[in-house]
Amino acid sequence: MNKLLKSLMLLTAIMLIGSVVVYAEFKGSSHLNRELLEENIDDKQESEQVDQQKEAALQAIAEVTNTENRLYTVQESAGFYEGFKLHWEGKTAEFKWKSIASPAAPAELLSGDVTGDGTKDAIITLPAGYGTGVYLEDIHVVDGKTLREELIEDAANAAKKWAVSSTEVTNQEELLLNHIDYQMNENEQLTALIGVAISPLEYIGELAMTYVYNTEKEMLMIDSISYTAFE
Repeated sequence: MNKLLKSLMLLTAIMLIGSVVVYAEFKGSSHLNRELLEENIDDKQESEQVDQQKEAALQAIAEVTNTENRLYTVQESAGFYEGFKLHWEGKTAEFKWKSIASPAAPAELLSGDVTGDGTKDAIITLPAGYGTGVYLEDIHVVDGKTLREELIEDAANAAKKWAVSSTEVTNQEELLLNHIDYQMNENEQLTALIGVAISPLEYIGELAMTYVYNTEKEMLMIDSISYTAFE
């Protein structure tokens, strides 16, 4: 009887010691896992803070109203913007565009399906020059699905060709095409409005050039040109 009792007591002690060891190992493992989890959380928070700081360093210069679509500048130096970042429908792309940096000639970010694929594209106008009787814009169109920049027919060159062949204006050798403004018309088409002048302060009319996307050439091309003479 005493031998049986001693055996039971010994077995109980062994089980108790084993339980303590297992608990200690589990507690140590749990503590280590908790430390690793806390470390991962700290790293994630630090990464998010860095991203927020980088985002704060950028300057939003244009946006589409009531959306998260925004255009940021990467760098401003000596009155010029160098490099842009476009946030469009949850995606981001960077472009090496350059532009004048002036509140007198702000950039614009417009939205419209100008490529005809059913998705809103980003239309960016950037000031290229302004002064007495002069206002020039550069145009950029970014596909809303791929964030790839589309090719666009040059409006100034098309206007010069029109002026040479047109019978609606006289003194063609003196014409100045020094006002180019890009807009979206009521049919959601990209248009270039070009002022026709005979001096920096004397405009005699305006050209309206409408763009249509050419799927074969994969570019926006001028589809029609109309001229309105000023009275």
